[in-house]
Amino acid sequence: MELEREEILDALRRVALSKPNDAISLALNPKDAYAGNLDLWGVSEFKINSAGSVEVKFMDRVKAIGLLLECAGGGEDGMNALLNALEADEE
Repeated sequence: MELEREEILDALRRVALSKPNDAISLALNPKDAYAGNLDLWGVSEFKINSAGSVEVKFMDRVKAIGLLLECAGGGEDGMNALLNALEADEE
C-alpha cells in the first residue's frame, strides 16, 4: 500500500500535536483505560515489566515539526504555511 502525501502529513501532524495526557493515564491506570479511545500518536514505546513498573517513550515532536516545516517549504513562508495548517486542523 502506497501512502499518499496527505496521509503522511496527517500522521506527522498527529505526532507533533499529540499530548502525553492519555499515555500517562494509561501508565497510571492500565486496567481502567480503553486504548481505543486514547491519543497515543506521540508514544513510540510502552512497556510494563513483571514487577509492574511502566516505561513510556515518546516520539520526537521537534523532529516531526521540523519535517512538517520542511514539507511546507521551509523559511518564513514555510513557517507561516505550517502554522496556518496546524491552526486549521485544530478548528
